[in-house]
Amino acid sequence: MVFFKSKPAIGDHEKARIEFHLQEIGEAIGFQRFQLPVWSRQQLLDLDGKTPSQIVDALGSHLSHSTTGLQVEVEIAPAEKCGGGG
Repeated sequence: MVFFKSKPAIGDHEKARIEFHLQEIGEAIGFQRFQLPVWSRQQLLDLDGKTPSQIVDALGSHLSHSTTGLQVEVEIAPAEKCGGGG
């Protein structure tokens, strides 16, 4: 299959067909999902200090998805070991 080669050899006609079908899929599921505004740096910084649940709610609101029933589990990374004793 052409897509599995390291350098796909797809001609312009095939690329146009793929683009056409992707556009058809986009129209079927609604383009609004692809046209979400990008968050500004300030909007991302405003999430600092929020609880994980509040962050999930903000992202869900931004993506127009319900976050009802989602459970947030915070996993704290283990502390790195420093140097050796001796």
